[in-house]
Amino acid sequence: MKKILRILCSYPAMALLLAVYAVSLAVATFVEHRYGTPVAQRWVYHNPVFYLLQLLLAVNFIGIAVRQRWVPQRKWAVLCFHAAFVVILLGAFVTWLTGREGVMHIREGESSAELLDPANPARVVEQLPFSVELRDFRLVRYPGSHSPSSFESDVVVRQSGWPDREANIYMNNVLHVGPYRLYQSSYDPDERGTVLIVNRDRIGTWMTYGGYILLIGGMVVALFGRRSRFRTLGRMLKQTAIPVIGLVFALASPARAQERVDTLTLSQLEEQTRRQMERIEQEHAVGEADRRDAGRVAVDRRREKKMAPIYAVEYAVSPRTARAFGRLMVQSGTGRVQPVDTYAAELWRKISREKRYRELDADQVLLGLLTQPQIWSRVPMIDVGSEALLRQAGIDGEQAAEGRLAFIDVLDDEGNYIFADEIEQVYAKPVRERNKYDKELLKLDEKVNILNALFAGRMVAIFPPASVSADGAWYAPGDDLSAFRDRDSMFVSRIFPWFATEAARSAETGDWSTPDEIVGMMATYQEKKTAGLDISPRRIEAEMLYNRLDLFKWAGFGYMGFGLALMLITMLGWSRPAGGWRVAGGVAIGVICLLFLAQTAGVGLRRYIAGRPPVSNAYESMIFVSWATAIAGLAFGRRSTITLAAATFLSGVLMFVSTLNWMDPEITPLVPVLKSPWLLVHVAAITGSYGFFGIGFLLGLVSLAAMACRTERNAAVVDLQVRRLTAINEMSLIVGLVLLTAGTFLGAVWANESWGRYWGWDPKETWALITMMVYAFILHARFVPGLRRGGVYLFNVMSVMGLGSVLMTFFGVNYYLSGMHSYGGDSAPPALHIIWVAYVVAAVIAVLAWRKR
Repeated sequence: MKKILRILCSYPAMALLLAVYAVSLAVATFVEHRYGTPVAQRWVYHNPVFYLLQLLLAVNFIGIAVRQRWVPQRKWAVLCFHAAFVVILLGAFVTWLTGREGVMHIREGESSAELLDPANPARVVEQLPFSVELRDFRLVRYPGSHSPSSFESDVVVRQSGWPDREANIYMNNVLHVGPYRLYQSSYDPDERGTVLIVNRDRIGTWMTYGGYILLIGGMVVALFGRRSRFRTLGRMLKQTAIPVIGLVFALASPARAQERVDTLTLSQLEEQTRRQMERIEQEHAVGEADRRDAGRVAVDRRREKKMAPIYAVEYAVSPRTARAFGRLMVQSGTGRVQPVDTYAAELWRKISREKRYRELDADQVLLGLLTQPQIWSRVPMIDVGSEALLRQAGIDGEQAAEGRLAFIDVLDDEGNYIFADEIEQVYAKPVRERNKYDKELLKLDEKVNILNALFAGRMVAIFPPASVSADGAWYAPGDDLSAFRDRDSMFVSRIFPWFATEAARSAETGDWSTPDEIVGMMATYQEKKTAGLDISPRRIEAEMLYNRLDLFKWAGFGYMGFGLALMLITMLGWSRPAGGWRVAGGVAIGVICLLFLAQTAGVGLRRYIAGRPPVSNAYESMIFVSWATAIAGLAFGRRSTITLAAATFLSGVLMFVSTLNWMDPEITPLVPVLKSPWLLVHVAAITGSYGFFGIGFLLGLVSLAAMACRTERNAAVVDLQVRRLTAINEMSLIVGLVLLTAGTFLGAVWANESWGRYWGWDPKETWALITMMVYAFILHARFVPGLRRGGVYLFNVMSVMGLGSVLMTFFGVNYYLSGMHSYGGDSAPPALHIIWVAYVVAAVIAVLAWRKR
């Protein structure tokens, strides 16, 4: 028994248990994707063998602490950090033993005291000591959209011996009734019933929270404690703790600004509007049909489809007029009010996966679609990712090579949609059974629907309601405008047809003064009608500036160029130290600092525009990871220029990837569950950790490359630099692991406070835990005799390999698995294939370095 305990409480056993645990979790996520959650829970998560594995991990942590005499040696950081995991596992075990969870389904006007089984709503799990009556359920949507902003239940709790208690339950607002907690979960389709999660787990929750507190305390001491590994490595490099790490959380507070808007007085606006209406009546009494005349004349003269792109450019709205139109406000399908400039770019990106059409910008394209449908319906502009779809539409030759369809290509001779029957069949399939062709067809259908709506004058909602309406919806020129009365009705029904007619005339004459004046009238109307709404003109201006500067694109290219230049300068300086290389390096560092300021300005602008931290979708997460990587590079670059160069280059690559067409940069409103102060600290900590792990990958790769180039002549210099880079690499991984651990368990607290469960084995959170295990293994490998012999070579190889778990967490879960954190849902974009190329290159470098390790 002593021998077994000695083996069990050893570092090799720890490494083996961590590896088995991580592999088990990884297998479980793929089992869940293939066979469903119940199977994964039965085979892995709720399997007694899995519980035994977690128990062995706890015993291993305790045994190592005793054998290594951490208490007598006062290794408080290590002790707190590892004791936290033991307490968390015990808390989870107590939750499993004593906790209770179920759902409560209540219709309006009814009450319930039954706790139902989530898997089988017909089975009653427990009769509760109180009843809940639903007085009213409300689903609040973003104005003008179907996107939920909040859903909430007004309830009355009745409990024997206590007075009736009225309460409001909504996402992130929990109702406590004794040891029970009630969470808003979902609602009935008719919006007259609510579904609440009821949870009872007081002991397990407090034990788990105690473990989290120990964890945070241990991490703080591990980073800043005098005897910690991190500080020891810092002293080796004569480097102090990182002072700029707090910048990762600099965007904590939502944007707020006290603003004053200078507008026309009501009487002035009334008089101006009256004059405008009279002019419209006298000079341009046009009907709805005349709105399409702008393009019809040209198309009637030359109907060949190959001429449509030429006419689209020839009859395009002038850049100045399009820019003025782009400054107007529009309400998107999500209910967000934004500049037309932003909205046009979003629509055009969805349709074509491009930012421009030839020399036309997105504003000019949008106006072409609205005013010249006869021309633009013949322009091959719809991006299609399937050759089978192109063949089905009868497309071949040059157009097929470009992978694009025109709107008329999806219509037969009678004007019927050729994919209508197939679309119905795809929607009838379960989501899991849809193949790649089905998904591409659905994407095409979405683009066709967008174009069909634009050609009909819909989707571009630029007219605010005449008065405050129930849903706050704005109107497009092609919508039913009967809600407007009197002069408002005259204005909104005739202003855009007038613009279309004048735009066609201006395309012939070259004089765009009248269309410019008409756009000014639209702006005046918007200004009047939005005076009482919560719309910030300064935010609109900031968004126009954000679009115009395109800071992330230019900072990304600059990072890649100067990061690579600084890397080459530094390496050349190793063998030929001279003042010239030092000056060149200083110039490169100065430019990198300026680029970082530009990148930070872009992040700050996006936060101000969105009114929330920019961390809510894939694009924003990628931008944040890039920003955190740059911060990490500047922090560690104080003592190692090559580290700054590697981090800068990686940050540039990440920003370049984020600007590719498969990532959607749209600013979207938050779903109800994300409206929480936990959003920033959870997501920022996790995405910040990815930046430090990325630096570890690059430093490992640079170290291996340096080993591969080692000769007798440069051995001393290479060995010194590799040791320094390896020390910085280890420090970077320590910071990354601390941030990832903090972010993961802060997310667990958020989940528990939002819907009563701090861990649900969702694939995203499971892979975050796997990544923690991977980097814990890497950082503890020096304690395992067999691995310790690998020295700096093995450590750098593992730091390169470890990033694979990060990539799986960030990308793989979204494109290969499914879960509530998945925002991809489609096949992986071709751009991600570069990951395999990078690892093939890394493998070659590792083999070359093995010979000279």
